[in-house]
Amino acid sequence: MIKRKNTTLSIVVAAWNGEAALAKCLDSIKHQTDLEDVEVIVAANFPFIEIKLPIPATFVQFETQKTVPELRTAGIQLAAGAVVALIEDICFLDPGWAEKIKKAHDSEFSAVGGSVENAAVENTLDWAVYFYDYGKFMPPNSEGAIETLSGLNLSYKQNALAEVREHFSRGFYETFVNNALKKSGHKLAMSPEAIVYFNKEYGFNRAAGHCYFHARAFAARRCDRSDIIGRSFYTAASLALPIVLPARIIRTTVQKGRHYKELIRSLPVLIFLMFFWSFGEFSGYLRGDGGSSRRWR
Repeated sequence: MIKRKNTTLSIVVAAWNGEAALAKCLDSIKHQTDLEDVEVIVAANFPFIEIKLPIPATFVQFETQKTVPELRTAGIQLAAGAVVALIEDICFLDPGWAEKIKKAHDSEFSAVGGSVENAAVENTLDWAVYFYDYGKFMPPNSEGAIETLSGLNLSYKQNALAEVREHFSRGFYETFVNNALKKSGHKLAMSPEAIVYFNKEYGFNRAAGHCYFHARAFAARRCDRSDIIGRSFYTAASLALPIVLPARIIRTTVQKGRHYKELIRSLPVLIFLMFFWSFGEFSGYLRGDGGSSRRWR
């Protein structure tokens, strides 16, 4: 393992898409403007055979398939930095990203995220995935306090994570970790100029499965401790999601003032994918996880 003295920032990369995606992600880290006090940790779902590393890094690889949340937890356990950032190999970083993340943590905020721009611009399906997964974090964004952060662009003060470690011991799900932090009095912030670029091409079956399994795992975890009344409420409310979710995405995109044409073009696909998401939530509230958390990619 590669150790750095006086590490300020640990960048944890959850790698699950293979060597080519990882190499592009790591190359973008190599071109950050300030790496003197930065360490890189890669937790991967695949073996490294002949990968040519563009930067020094600590690698953790697993013989059995791990979910993205599990890969994040494995990386965090090795992090030495005062700040721990979480990204995935489906993104690459703006050159000033690391510098802006470090600067943003010179503040009261315990968790800081940034904007997510789309680099997978060739296919309508990839635009649809971007809009539902990351559209809320599409530039422009306002700097300062925020309630939610993107799982593709996250960073935390190490001492804040230590307070809620029990919430991610079996996998780091940002929604639930962030909720635990907020309940403990910590604050989340957006650093809009700390930009990552979503760079994943999907096939339709994979995109639909992504929606269904993520939604079902989310719903099961959300109501894990709910009684029958709470679970029934969530189940009934999920019936409105096929209308609520596309409407929310359209409203957000209009407020951003960007990518109208791409939204209109991808809207039929987006609505179809939101049906899978809605069915996933409904199934999770009604019947539990059903193994979906093992499909969290």
